[in-house]
Amino acid sequence: MAALFPRPCEGPSSDEEVDLFGDYRQLFPIHVLGRLFWVPEDNTVLRALQFLELREGAVCLPYKDYCWNDTKGCCEMRYRPTPEAEVVPARACQTRVAPGLEVVALPKGGRACW
Repeated sequence: MAALFPRPCEGPSSDEEVDLFGDYRQLFPIHVLGRLFWVPEDNTVLRALQFLELREGAVCLPYKDYCWNDTKGCCEMRYRPTPEAEVVPARACQTRVAPGLEVVALPKGGRACW
C-alpha cells in the first residue's frame, strides 16, 4: 500500500458538520474494509465512520446502539494503526484517525454499503 498523506480541504460544509466533526481543515486517508476514504482530522474512528455514512453512504452503523464515550465497549472494531502493523482490537469511540489507519472489521452491527 502506497504512503498517503493528509490533504487540505475547505472544511465543514454546514454548522451541523462543525457540531459533529469539528472545524477540520485536513482530510486523512484511511482504509475501511479495503477501500480508501478521506475523513476529517482530529476525530475518532466512530465519528469518521459517521462522516462516511453522511457524505458518501459508504457504511451503515446502528449509532443508537453505541455509547460514544467508552463506557460499554459496544463499538469494538479491529484495525491496523499503520499499514505495517498487526491487526488489533480497539474501541472506535476512543481510537483517533490517522493517515494510513485501516479498519478491517467494523463495530458490531456495522456493514459496508457499497
